[in-house]
Amino acid sequence: MKALEITGQESATDLIKQLVCLRLLARQTILTRKKAEALTQQYRDKQAAAAQDSEDWALSGHLISALEENGLNCRFHEIEIGQYLMHLCHELDKKAPRELIFEAINTSKADRNSEEVRKYGEKSHHLICILDLENSATLDDEIEIRPLKWCHTMAFMNAMQTNEKLGKAIHDISNEFFDGAFGEYREAPLMERLAGRAV
Repeated sequence: MKALEITGQESATDLIKQLVCLRLLARQTILTRKKAEALTQQYRDKQAAAAQDSEDWALSGHLISALEENGLNCRFHEIEIGQYLMHLCHELDKKAPRELIFEAINTSKADRNSEEVRKYGEKSHHLICILDLENSATLDDEIEIRPLKWCHTMAFMNAMQTNEKLGKAIHDISNEFFDGAFGEYREAPLMERLAGRAV
């Protein structure tokens, strides 16, 4: 994430380039994690079929460990991308023309002037995370089609699970709004709070 950094001195073009790079990074991170999860399952199946004292069993165990670590790193990167997106959207809203933002997130021409966009799309964050306009011409529901929204959701969920103040505030407001549907607040387990991340 060091290659992507906001100093406040960026031009609109620089910020748009960062948004495009962030989309590509998010998509690649999600695809890498999904591939690691699929390979992990393949090697688990292979290990289950091998004798416990065989070379295949030991090799599968090492590969499973490496793939699980890779998958975990990808989950952390998804959270970091989502956190960075919020800062980037804030800067984009100050400097970048809406048309460039639509282009950068690959919004279809038909969706750019819809009633929903006029009503709820005043911020770039809303275009991506609420209105689902990233790659909007694509009807596929796979998370890599809208990778920025996925990463934002992961960052938000992580913050709710690891920041007690935020988690309690959201829980209490949701309970008030939905007539107590969420029950009593329970804080995240100690290990999640100590780690500062929940994945």
